[in-house]
Amino acid sequence: MNIKHLRTIIRLKNNAAVAYTRSYLKDLYDRTTETNTRLKTQLLQFIPFLVASLATGIVAVLYSKVFSYSEELSGYLFRLNKYLIFAVTPLCFLLSWWLVRRFAPYAKGSGIPQVMAAVELRKPQERKLIHRFLSLRIIIVKILSSAVKVVGGGIAGREGPTIQIASSIFYQVHKWLPKWWPPISQSNILIAGAASGLAAAFNTPLGGIIFAIEELSKFHVKHYKSPLFIAVIVAGLTAQGLGGSYLYLGYPKLDSSEWLLTAGVIITAIVAGFFGSKMCVLLLKVMQLFRRFTRTWQQVAIVVFCGLFVATFIFFLGTEAMGSGKELMERTLFTSSKSVEWYTPFVRMNGLIASFSFGGAGGVFAPSLSSGASIGAFLAEWMHFTGPEANLLILIGMTAFLTGVTRAPFTSAIIIFEMTDRHSVIFFLLLGAIIANVIASFADKHPFYDRLKAMYLKEVKPAEMV
Repeated sequence: MNIKHLRTIIRLKNNAAVAYTRSYLKDLYDRTTETNTRLKTQLLQFIPFLVASLATGIVAVLYSKVFSYSEELSGYLFRLNKYLIFAVTPLCFLLSWWLVRRFAPYAKGSGIPQVMAAVELRKPQERKLIHRFLSLRIIIVKILSSAVKVVGGGIAGREGPTIQIASSIFYQVHKWLPKWWPPISQSNILIAGAASGLAAAFNTPLGGIIFAIEELSKFHVKHYKSPLFIAVIVAGLTAQGLGGSYLYLGYPKLDSSEWLLTAGVIITAIVAGFFGSKMCVLLLKVMQLFRRFTRTWQQVAIVVFCGLFVATFIFFLGTEAMGSGKELMERTLFTSSKSVEWYTPFVRMNGLIASFSFGGAGGVFAPSLSSGASIGAFLAEWMHFTGPEANLLILIGMTAFLTGVTRAPFTSAIIIFEMTDRHSVIFFLLLGAIIANVIASFADKHPFYDRLKAMYLKEVKPAEMV
């Protein structure tokens, strides 16, 4: 009680003073109760994000280790006897395809279009369909199918799958909340899950936030900024606590002082953005072709053909024609051996198409980065840039190719920036991403993920909902 209220009480008569005091204390009690209720509600709304983010960080680290071991096993089998690849790759592709087909059809592919589709299912009659895209079964099948595919030498990444896995975790936590729990927006929790998944997979918290805003959300950030930031921070810290603080690619030496490099940046952005977009166009056409064959034996034949197709590249070109491509990125960025053959980008792109199109799980983020890195390395050699200057074009190639695939230029630039911690070239990365986005839009008006999202929604929605 402050001095002003004491003076008011003294001026009043006894009864009036008592009444005034009671009124003041009641008002103080009501305001305190209201504040405590609001704090309690905020705390209860915070807890699901905290629990889901912790679980996401743990699962993301475990998944990264499984994926890494799968890549190591793939390389070991190839070095043991490279002829084994003609048996191992088709068999692993078949197992990857069967796991998805038998247990979780929408665990196939990247996982990002599935999350986008789930976010769009906002109407009450549509929400029952979300479990087709996000569930505990999805998590298990996604990890197993993608790991098996990588053992076989498939070109695939774990970043897109981690996004679907994280959104599935958040969705399950949201489903398990009791009815008396303060309401939480389902869209908010799915978007926060996706952002935390990307942040934990790449160790790029800013990239996760920008990805959620640019790729997933149709609303202004103010509607979900708090849960989004909480999810990204907690998942990222959990992943760092278990896996250690790291940069996905390390600290490449860069030099942007040569003025001719600007021309190199523009050329690399145009070429990589164009091929990133065109690869997606071809990938969608191959998927549509494969979907015409509905009999089981036809689908098995397609999977085996894709396996043999990838195995042939691996047999003749070695380990850089398999897996996520991180080995290729590290070689071109951190060694003096930056040379790549002119056909290397096409091997990576065609291998990704064959590995993705038949239906097993596996993402396109890391494979897109490695394709872009090979384009940047080839163009750097063609334009006679070496060392740190070549490294800049390699990073621009990665940024531009990923932009051509995702049509999310700011996400692509920020991810590469956070992967390498190279503040000095952030404007070059942004320039490359914007140029690539324009070129990709001319090459194909509709983004790859949007096309897949529309296809999945059409498949799961009954006719009366479409």
